[in-house]
Amino acid sequence: MTCLEHDIGAGDATIAIGNTAERMASDVPRFHTSRSSLSLTVHANRPLIDGHGRTIDHLRLSVTSACNLRCLYCRPTIRTSACRADLSDAQRVELVKHLYDHRGLRQLRLTGGEPLMHPAIIPLIESLRHAAPLLPLAMTTNALFLASMAVRLREAGIDRLNISLDAIDPSRYRALTGGRVEDAIRGIDAALAAGFPSPKLNTVVLDGINDDQIIELARWAMERALEIRFLEAMPIGPAAEFNRKHFVPARRMKAILASHFRLAPLEHCDGETAMRYVVNDGSVRGTIGIIAPISESFCGQCRRMRLTADGKLFPCLLDSRHIDLKDCWQEGIFDSDAVDRLIEQAIFGKNAHGSLHQQTGMITLGG
Repeated sequence: MTCLEHDIGAGDATIAIGNTAERMASDVPRFHTSRSSLSLTVHANRPLIDGHGRTIDHLRLSVTSACNLRCLYCRPTIRTSACRADLSDAQRVELVKHLYDHRGLRQLRLTGGEPLMHPAIIPLIESLRHAAPLLPLAMTTNALFLASMAVRLREAGIDRLNISLDAIDPSRYRALTGGRVEDAIRGIDAALAAGFPSPKLNTVVLDGINDDQIIELARWAMERALEIRFLEAMPIGPAAEFNRKHFVPARRMKAILASHFRLAPLEHCDGETAMRYVVNDGSVRGTIGIIAPISESFCGQCRRMRLTADGKLFPCLLDSRHIDLKDCWQEGIFDSDAVDRLIEQAIFGKNAHGSLHQQTGMITLGG
């Protein structure tokens, strides 16, 4: 597998995408479909059940390991090695369609790296929407390219967006991510203007770096009717030691928030990762979430599996064990029996709880 060195800025990435999008778009057929005329049907023939009785019906699909940011909690060094994707978009669509039609897939989230750096992201979304018309389709993005792409993403079939926003102070954001927060904010505004439901904001909280911005970020989000979720940093991959050093547990985040807002807990839905709270303090109201994969593990409710851009399926974010699905295409022919056999083997072997034995970086795993 060939690896490439990535050290791309937002401007360079835009040029690269513009130069290659037309060529790569031809690899994925363009489809347009209307969901309003479709009736709800059940597509699950044999749902995926792990060895602990959990139904695994959420797929996080990484479409690229390239990213235009250098977030300290993800890849703290300036340069990183990113593997060239070995799965084609046509193969990704074929796999999703199989999981949707026959294995009970109920939610798909496109991730990266930064998914908007995929040169053919729009035709890929269109093809996924055609293949799985009723499948909820979401995306996690840093929003730096969103201002110019929000309308096309909405038209192509993306239903919901999660947006990473780790600071709103420009100098703090640049120090933490290497990017411009002004671009991210323009992207958020563009998503709202394009008709997306209010995006959920994700903030990774780091001790001594942005933990003093929690209240400012919460107010900023609620003033714009945006839900914000504060996340514990995960000690995995190349940033593991950094994240251990700067770890902020959920109980501390909640204490900081409770010192400024009255928090009323919301009912926790099955499979939901965030502990969510309603704030209604007269001048400010909204919803705040806290995601605590380390200090208050939600493994018992896990419904997820992750597929990397190069075809590796990880049943658990906190476990390096995985299977390689690339061999399920022989001479371009999709072997659905081989896919079922491999995925069932991997899912059934999923541990009851994550172990933090994960050497693969979040930039590859897809968050």
